[in-house]
Amino acid sequence: MSHQPLDDFELETLENFLDSELVHEECQNFVMAHGFLTALSICPAEHLPKEWLDIIFEQAPQFVDKKQESQIIGLLQRLLLDIQKELESEDGFIVPCELELADNPDELSELQEWASGFMEGVFLTERQWFETEKEEAVAELLLPFMVASDLFEDEEVSQIKSDQKLTQSCIEQIPEVVTDLYLALRTEPEKKQFKPAAHKKGNNHKKSGKNKAKKK
Repeated sequence: MSHQPLDDFELETLENFLDSELVHEECQNFVMAHGFLTALSICPAEHLPKEWLDIIFEQAPQFVDKKQESQIIGLLQRLLLDIQKELESEDGFIVPCELELADNPDELSELQEWASGFMEGVFLTERQWFETEKEEAVAELLLPFMVASDLFEDEEVSQIKSDQKLTQSCIEQIPEVVTDLYLALRTEPEKKQFKPAAHKKGNNHKKSGKNKAKKK
C-alpha cells in the first residue's frame, strides 16, 4: 500500500489537538513539531517513536479514549513519513509557515517556533550532526536556523540580527538549506581510490602513512 500524505482535515485535527487543553502547556504546537521532525528526518540516526513522541508531548496527553490516542500518534507518525518523503523527492522543501520573524521581541513568529523545534531535533541527535568530517559545513548550514530560532546569542548570530535586511536574507535560505543539510548528512563522502606504491627492487619495507583524525 502506497503512502498517503496527510490531508487538510488530518492536518487541522493534529494542529488543533496540539493546541488543546488535553496536552501539557510545554507541548510542541504543530509548527514546532514539524520543525522537530524535519531535523529527525535529516539525521541518519533512527529513533523509536516513543523517544520523539515524549519530547513533542513533554508529558502524556489526556486523551479522551484509546481511539483518539491511536489517531493522534498515527497522524504524527505519518507527518514524519510525509517529511521524509518530501526530503527524498526532487521537489523543493516547503516550510509550513511564512519566512519572517516577529516584530515584537516578546513574541515568536511561526518561523521562530518552527526553527526552535528544528534545533531541538538537532540537540537530540547532536552526535550524528557534528561527529563527522562534514562538521564545519554542517555548522555553517545551521546558521539560518540559529538566527531564526531565537535560541542563540553568540556574536555571529547577533551581528546578523542587528541588520534587518541581512536577517531576512538569511532566513529566506532555510527551505534550500534544509535540502542541503539532508544531502550533506545522507551522502557518503567520496572515497579516494587506493593506488599501491611502485615496488622497488631491494626494498622490503612498506611505506605507511597516518590518517589524522580531526578532533575538536
